[in-house]
Amino acid sequence: MEIDFESFIDLGLPGGFVLAGVTESAESMIDAAGRPAVAKTIVEGRAMWIILSVSMSDLEQSISIYHEVLEGLTVGMDVPPRNVNDFLEHDFEAAAVNAHAQFGFATAEKVISFLHTLGFQ
Repeated sequence: MEIDFESFIDLGLPGGFVLAGVTESAESMIDAAGRPAVAKTIVEGRAMWIILSVSMSDLEQSISIYHEVLEGLTVGMDVPPRNVNDFLEHDFEAAAVNAHAQFGFATAEKVISFLHTLGFQ
C-alpha cells in the first residue's frame, strides 16, 4: 500500500506540535549518533519534518513514520507521557512495529490514535 505523504502536511500533534510534512530522499542520511539512517526527523520549535529513504518498502516507511513521530514528540516535549519518557531507540522501534501491526499502514488518523494509546493528549 502506497502511503499518502500529503495527508501528513500540517498534521496537528499532541503537545502543540505540527508534523509539517513527510518526504522521501535518495540522499544518504546520518542519525544524531553519526550512524547511517533510513529515516530522519527534523524538529524546529514545535514543527517536525520526517524524511524517509526512497529505498524503503511501504511497510518500512509506515513503521518509520510511527517511529519518527513518537520519537520526535517524546524528545521534543518538556514532559512526555511517563510510559514513554525513558524509551531508548529499540523501544521506539518496537512501539512502531506494534503500531503498524495494530493500526495498519500509517495515516494521519492512525498516527494520532497510536499516540493517544501511549498517553499523548
